[in-house]
Amino acid sequence: MLAIAHRTPPAPTGIAALVAAGATVFEIDVQEIGGELVCSHFLPVSPLLPRLRRDRVRFTVRRRGPSEVALAATVAALPPEAEVLIDLKVDRGAAAHALVERLVEVGPDPARCYASTKGWETLSALAAGGYRTWRTIGDPAALRAALEMDRIPDYAVTVKHGLLTAQVLAALRDRVDRVMCWTVNDVARARMLIDLGVDGITSDSLDVLRLVGTHGRHA
Repeated sequence: MLAIAHRTPPAPTGIAALVAAGATVFEIDVQEIGGELVCSHFLPVSPLLPRLRRDRVRFTVRRRGPSEVALAATVAALPPEAEVLIDLKVDRGAAAHALVERLVEVGPDPARCYASTKGWETLSALAAGGYRTWRTIGDPAALRAALEMDRIPDYAVTVKHGLLTAQVLAALRDRVDRVMCWTVNDVARARMLIDLGVDGITSDSLDVLRLVGTHGRHA
């Protein structure tokens, strides 16, 4: 089972704590700023206010803040055996396609990486670039669309955990080999999902990562 660290921190001490807890996959949200691939969770609040960007309750008007470090630097800080989950922060339209092209051109070794996105239109380009693609399912409409497919042509799906039941998991397994889930920070809920048979859990919680890590890797 994959223990997936959510929002990998840029600092080595933060990474070390995740490794000690049992994380084996490190999620990094990626976008392009000023021609460079960076780790960033900030996105424009509105097309009318492109300079005002938001990450949850944090706001900035900087084009690139100090926490938005280069993707290459964050990957280099990880243990060499660690795997990387690249989550495309820009996932719609021409900008998403341009981000994928840039990632394929100058991103980390795809053999080490998974790539996830809610923008399913770019999954084929990611796969062609060598990435093991995870089709993100974040709402009931996306779940219905996935279940309408006879076969999901990806390495895995990654599902918002509140959408997962035993019946949904069984239906997805008829269509794809692996089912991951996000973002699970409650230990009791993580145990339920492990018992259901998910293949990986994304979490911010060290306790959840420890729990998942004890179940080993089979995905």
